[in-house]
Parts: sequence; C-alpha cells; structure tokens
Amino acid sequence: MALMLGYYSPVELAVAPGCSRLVQASSVFVQGIEVSVDAGSQGSGGGLVLYGLPVASPPDAPTEWPESRRVVVPANSHRQWTYFLNKGARLQADYSVMSEDDVHLPLCIIIAQGKESFIRWTEMPSVHNSNSTLFWGLVQGNGTVEQTVNLSSEYYIAVRNLNNHHDTTVQLEFRIRALLYNTSGADYRCSPGPGHAICTYRLPFLGRNVAVLLSGHTERLNSDAQHVKLSYEPRWTVYVVGSVVLALVLLLLYEILDQLFGPCTGGGGGADLRRPLLAGKEDDGASLGSSYDSVSHDGSDDREPEERGEGGGGCVLCCDAPKDCFFLPCGHSATCYACGARVVEENGGCPFCRRKLKKVRRIFTV
Repeated sequence: MALMLGYYSPVELAVAPGCSRLVQASSVFVQGIEVSVDAGSQGSGGGLVLYGLPVASPPDAPTEWPESRRVVVPANSHRQWTYFLNKGARLQADYSVMSEDDVHLPLCIIIAQGKESFIRWTEMPSVHNSNSTLFWGLVQGNGTVEQTVNLSSEYYIAVRNLNNHHDTTVQLEFRIRALLYNTSGADYRCSPGPGHAICTYRLPFLGRNVAVLLSGHTERLNSDAQHVKLSYEPRWTVYVVGSVVLALVLLLLYEILDQLFGPCTGGGGGADLRRPLLAGKEDDGASLGSSYDSVSHDGSDDREPEERGEGGGGCVLCCDAPKDCFFLPCGHSATCYACGARVVEENGGCPFCRRKLKKVRRIFTV
C-alpha cells in the first residue's frame, strides 16, 4: 500500500515547451506507465509524445529557442512560467519594465527550483532567501537575467509587482537552452492529448525499460504549460504474492519469539507451571477437616505410601534433611519443614498429588 499510494501514486505534471523528462519505475512493481492530458489544459497537446526506451542515455541533445512575452502584472501580484530542464540547461531572460506617469513601480524577478521553493517565495516575495530562489533581484528599466541549471527539476520564472496601487507592464524575451534525451532508439511512441486515448507503455517483468516524456517547442511558442497526469499500473501478482510472503514471515517470526520469550512474558506463564495436576479435586472446605479425613477419602491415595515414594527417606527437594512435615489438605509427607514452608509460600502444589496446598505442619517425633 505504501508503494501504490505513496511512491507510485498518480501525479500531475506541468509540461512546458521543450520538456524532456525521464520517467523510471521498477518493472517488478509497475506493469505500465500511463500518460493522459487534462481535458481543460491549454494547448492542443500535439507536441507532447511519450517514448518507450530499453535504456536511457544521458540528455546530450542540445536545443535552443526564444519566447517573447508581454504581460501586465497587477498590483501586489505575480506571474510565473514553469519549465522542466535537465542538468546543464541555461535560462536567459531580457526584461523591459514600463511605467506610466513616471510612477516608480518596483518589480521583482526570481528563478526558483521546485514547487516548494516557489511557494516559499510567494509567502515573502520582498525578502531574498537563498534557500527558496536561485536568483532574486529588484529590477527597473532594461536588463538581463541568466541562470545555469545544475540539477534536473522544475524551474519557475516569476515576476512580482511590489506596488500596492499601480499595475506594471513588462516585456520579457526568454532564450532557453535545454538538453533533451535521445529517443532515436525508442520501441514505443504515443502522442496523448485532450480527447485522445490514454498512452500506456507496458514494462516487461524484470526489464530495464524507461519512458521519456518529450514536448516540442516549435508548435506551442509563447503558450503556458499544459497539465499532464502521470500514473502507474500496478503488477497485482507481485503485490498479492508479496503480501502473502510478508504475512508468513511475520507469523514465523512471532512463533520464534513466542518459543524464545513466551514463558517470560506477562500473562502468568510462571503460574501455569505450578498449576496443580488435580485441580478439579480442590475443595476449600477440605481444609476444615483433619488430615486423616483428607487422606482416607481421596480416591487417588488408595496405594500404600511406599508405592508412591512417600515412605522413609530424605526430603525430595533438598535431599539433605529428613521428612519432618506434612501438607494440608492432602496429608502427604514429602519434604523437610523448610522446603515445605517455601513451597506453600510460593503457592505451589504437593510434589506427589499436585494438589494446591493450604498449610504445612511439622511432625514431632516422641
């Protein structure tokens, strides 16, 4: 469940022009990689292609394209653009900030890596935090912003109007140099789009196949990113067999721990070892009678004392002192007084009949 709902759960991606994204999954747990385009997403999706490759080579196919944007940034608001770029790519943005009526309109331009970093910047846009942005600067007039990418990830280019009363118009000229994966050896090709069937790339069991999600940049210049849903089809046989094996392993581990530590755990394990064998014959009222009555009326005492090992001799526990006591209510004499008192204190049973003991009495020789 952790793999299906966590690591391999469906995710929504923002695919911008010039995106070349590697999608890898374990073929043991994943049977297929599915890609579909949101019906409400912008763009026709004609430039988006899902490729299936036996192995993935490093992104070494360079490409470069310009984009021109003229936007009006409302007061105390921002506009952003998202690009997925591989390691080694380069971003360059030429800006021209235009003001009206000679009003000073401060504008902030940032480049952030990842959605979490971008969100942290939106919470405090006027403060430069190196943990949330790769580039941060207050700009006015004309200038250029450049940034080299050192990690394959999503990158956000955003402009923020820090003025609370006036809108700001900015002219942006992007020049993006990206590195794409080589898909010439692909054995699968599918182009998803709104109204089209879902593209599903099947992974062979124990294979090394990967998928590459590639979007062109010539057909969709100056357009915002479209939303793509990426999901994984689980290999149910592996999950069922793995769950059964895991249950058997846990059961076996429980049995081993129970054998090793069961008597030492709670639940009165030690008390069970001292439970009388003839518990059904226990009668609280028997302690009120004499020891003679208890012995004569107990059906288990029909044999002679010598046959039960109750005859002469020493204590059956310490084997040193002579037998000089008897137990109530059974009347058996098996131990010395010191050992008999210890057995009664520990709530033990008679060594001969295992009946629960009430008292011990010393035998005096005249």
